[in-house]
Parts: sequence; C-alpha cells; structure tokens
Amino acid sequence: MTAQRATAGEGGLDDIARLWAERDIKELANPGVRAMPLGTATDWGLSAPSESAIPTISLGGGIPDPATLPRAELLDAMRRALAVSDDGPLRYGGAIGYVPLRAALAERYTRDRGLPVQADHFMLTNGSAGAIETICAALLEPGDVVISEAPTFSGSLRTLRGRGAEIVSVPMDEHGMRTDALEQTMQRLASEHRTVKLIYTIANFHNPMGVCLSLERRQELLRIAAAHRALVLDDDAYGDIYFDAPPPPALSALAGGYGVITVGSFSKVIATGIRVGWVHARPELIELIARMRFDMGNSPLLHHMLYQYLQGGRLDEHLKRMRALYREKLEIIAGSLVELAEPYLAFQRPHGGFFLWVRLRDGLRAAELQQAGAEEAVAFPLGAAFYPDGRDDGEHIRLAYSWTSKDDLRAGAERLARACARVAGDQ
Repeated sequence: MTAQRATAGEGGLDDIARLWAERDIKELANPGVRAMPLGTATDWGLSAPSESAIPTISLGGGIPDPATLPRAELLDAMRRALAVSDDGPLRYGGAIGYVPLRAALAERYTRDRGLPVQADHFMLTNGSAGAIETICAALLEPGDVVISEAPTFSGSLRTLRGRGAEIVSVPMDEHGMRTDALEQTMQRLASEHRTVKLIYTIANFHNPMGVCLSLERRQELLRIAAAHRALVLDDDAYGDIYFDAPPPPALSALAGGYGVITVGSFSKVIATGIRVGWVHARPELIELIARMRFDMGNSPLLHHMLYQYLQGGRLDEHLKRMRALYREKLEIIAGSLVELAEPYLAFQRPHGGFFLWVRLRDGLRAAELQQAGAEEAVAFPLGAAFYPDGRDDGEHIRLAYSWTSKDDLRAGAERLARACARVAGDQ
C-alpha cells in the first residue's frame, strides 16, 4: 500500500490520531469500569516490590507446590486426548462444556458428597473465578445486595463490585460465618425493604481464615437463606485439601441441591494454569447461568485432557500426596512461628487448605510489619485486603504455605520474626 493510499480524507492519518488523542478514552467505559481501580498486587494486600540484597521469600500466593505438578501424567493425558479419529478436542465445545468431564465430576460429587447428581448439574468454566463472574452476570443487577463474610477472598469482592453489587458483610469466628449475625443482618435488610440476592461463603478451609463452617452453622445458613429466598454461593476451591478428615457435609448436599450454587476448580488441586473450574447447581439454574456465557466456552482440549487424567484414580492419588505435603508444610511454618515469634503472633492451625490467618499481638500494626517484612525480604498480604470495607481492626496478616518450599518456609518464619521484633522495638 502506498503512502498516498494510506491517507484518510484531506487531513490524513495525522488528523485521525489528533482527534482521538484529544478524547478521554475513559468516556467510552461504562460506570462499573470507571469505578473499578486497575488490579494490582496491592489489591490482594501485597506491598509494592522493594529492593533487597537477598531474594524475597513470598508467603502470599495460594497456589500448588511447583515441584509436585503432575507434568508427566498431564502430558500422557494430553496424548490420549488427541489420539482420537475425530476433531472433538480441537473444535468449539459450547457454553456448558465436555459431557464426559462433567459426568466424571458428577461421579466424584455423588461419591464424596452423598448427593446423587448427573452431568447436567455442572457447567465448566474458566476456573472458579470465571464461574463466579458468570453467576454474577446471570443473577446480579447494579444495586443488588450480596451478603459476604468478613474477611473473605478479595478476588470475589472485586467481581461483585464489578457487577455493581452492594456488599453487606457479616463477621467470622473460629467456626466460620456467624449465622446469628447473618440472621440479624437479613432481618434488618428486610425491614428496610432491601432484598438479598446472594449469600457468598467459603465454607471449607476458608480463604483467608482457614476455618470450616461448622455443621450446625451450615444448617442455620441454609435455613436463613431459604426463609429470605436468597441463594447461597459456596466457593469450594479447597474442600478436597483436608489434612485429617473431610470437612462437614457440603451445603449442596444438606440442602438436597436446592438454593445452593457451588463453584469449584482444578486450580488448587492440580495447577492454576489449567484454568478449568465449574458451576454446580440444579439443572434449571445451570441453564439460566449458561445464558450469560458468550465466549464459546473454554478449551475443549483441556476438558478432554482432564477427563483422561481423571481416569484410573490419578487425581485421588495426587490428592493423597498433596494432603500429606501441605500438612507437613503447615507444621513447618506454624512450628517455626511458635518457636520464633510467639510473643508477637497468634493463630489457629487450620485442618486443610493453603492459609494461616495470623493475629498480631501487643499493638503491632500490619502495615508497619509488612514494610519491615519487605526490608527483611519476606512478603505477605495485609489482612485488611480481605475485608469488604478494607478495615481490619484486629490487625491480621495472611500467610500462604502451599507454594513456598519447605526450606523457605522456615527461613520466611525467621525473617518474619525479625520483622516483628523490629516493629515492636525489641531489636
């Protein structure tokens, strides 16, 4: 193309560029986008990177141990997925996802949760984050009220805000969501003629607190939600990562499948890069949620691979190894903190999951400790990032032990102890 043919009108490309440069591109965005800050590490409670003479040990990421990723098994599963005569793994898969993989999930749920379900109770998504986004797209309108625990997963808070939801929080304790506070909150909102659309909970091995919702409170949560016609959204990313015994019966099973939407993912049990999760609900809800799926579904190739990986009990064997490993890692960091930093910190050992929720003692401030930690080359998120209103009066930090090596967990605890001593003025 010649330069003459490339011009547009008398002014040419220079005028086009000038006209667009004069316009504020943000004017094109909808109100939700304009109100949403750009996502950064600080949204997740992490400090900005700082220079250090030694590599920083991160206690921030709740992701699987990199040395244990089942590379060989996944490669074998991929070969078997492609060793077919048709183009099934390599063409569009549709909004709901690969039927055999959904059926395999149904078999696992029926076996492990005690509620008989079938493939049509599942929709495959782009991880559990994609599942929550699609649920919110289907069910929420700007101004709808969503009940959330406080603290809770900051990524889900961002998704809810992105859909214009008003987030009303209820407190947590060592037994999970405080259902007495939930009851009071629901009654107050009803008296104000405000309807709650969703109650968002992480019932199993909570992020960030690590606790499990007790059986009694699960039953109370379901009773309250049903009485107020609110759906329960159960974010079950960690339910399979238990150390001693499985968690209490699933909310979906206790409710007979009614009034509960569960999201799950292969990210925490296999690898985050796979990006395959699911929505589990009654078929009529799955059909409604799928109506808001406009991306042609996620990768059928990955669905076929995961189906092959699940054959022969491979995932069950992998989970047994991971449970033992993460329990050992928890003991390393918890034992090291008790030995080295007990005057400054307090925590309750979780029975599963990836996280240790740590309360600071003696007036230590989380932001000051995070800064001192950065100077000691150890990184962790502030507890305030996990509260809908950003306020953590109890002053907490969250430590993740899943990704970091065993040696670095011990070293990270030592660095954190030194940071505590510095902030407390003991060093």
